[in-house]
Amino acid sequence: MKLVVDDRISKVTGDYKIIETEAGETLIHHDSAKYLSSIDGIIFDVDGVLIDVRESIQLAHGRVAEIYFGMLGWTDCEGMITPEDVDAFKLARGFNSDWDLATAWVLLYLLKSVRYSSTKGSELRSKPPIIMDFTECVAKLGGGLENARKALQKLASQEEWDVLSAWSDRQLLEKVFQETYSGDLCPEVYGYKATIVEGLGLIHRDRCILNKQLVPNGLKLGIATGRTLGETITGLRLMGLSDLFPPAVLVTEDDHLWKPNPEVLRLAVERTSCRLPMYVGDTPDDLATVRNYKDLGYEIAFCAVLTGLNDPNLHKVFISQRADMVADNVNAALLALSMLL
Repeated sequence: MKLVVDDRISKVTGDYKIIETEAGETLIHHDSAKYLSSIDGIIFDVDGVLIDVRESIQLAHGRVAEIYFGMLGWTDCEGMITPEDVDAFKLARGFNSDWDLATAWVLLYLLKSVRYSSTKGSELRSKPPIIMDFTECVAKLGGGLENARKALQKLASQEEWDVLSAWSDRQLLEKVFQETYSGDLCPEVYGYKATIVEGLGLIHRDRCILNKQLVPNGLKLGIATGRTLGETITGLRLMGLSDLFPPAVLVTEDDHLWKPNPEVLRLAVERTSCRLPMYVGDTPDDLATVRNYKDLGYEIAFCAVLTGLNDPNLHKVFISQRADMVADNVNAALLALSMLL
């Protein structure tokens, strides 16, 4: 491992140095090095940080769309939602819940179905408003499901809005999503036997990112995630990470707190009993959560990793907002951090 300064990046950011390791590169803000050298705990997001979900949750939305709209009698539903669409919603912010995200694209397709008098998925996908334009509108309003509804109301005629307002299949949609993701592990993850989706769930396609041998000794570890408790515990078990993160240090959707609410981090810090924490996340919402936590008067550092969203410009977003660390992946971040501790 060696410490070098990349002149090109220095000219762009002015405030970062780069640490190169065998696991990748990490940018460290000059003003953050002292705090980072003193941290006593790390709180991790899960998806895109500890676990690679590109072949599981990222693909689940497309399968859920195919199954759900098929149950409504629609045809040709394959390809209605792609991983790029999922990233677009995540980048619009406010969609830490995949069920909220799924609700948003369901409502969009229902609007288009009424507008174009069609229930053919492939035909509706290319009809305006397309998903990329829709997510841009949602982002301008502040992101999240409620702003997605507001964007749809602005786009919709009264007839279209009446259909969207009457939609009440959220419970069925969640069930389809849960069973698509968990499959045979549905009893362990969600507490019931799958009845709609049979066979192996996409959860078996999760892949571990974290090399736990690289976690610095003596640090307190915790998790703050948008996953449910069942999804988190089962996911950690499948990845061989349960020994690092016992249930007592997990903050999940079951705590009824959602990013960017700073209470997510306040509770995580409380459960890990750390005084000088760092949070590792992969989305702008994660950074916003840290900023909101700091606004309450607390100290915390933020490490952004680039293994979650497929956006070649994401690192520029984190740098422009002065993230304390920006790393290729969590392992590069941990190796760089070990050089500071």
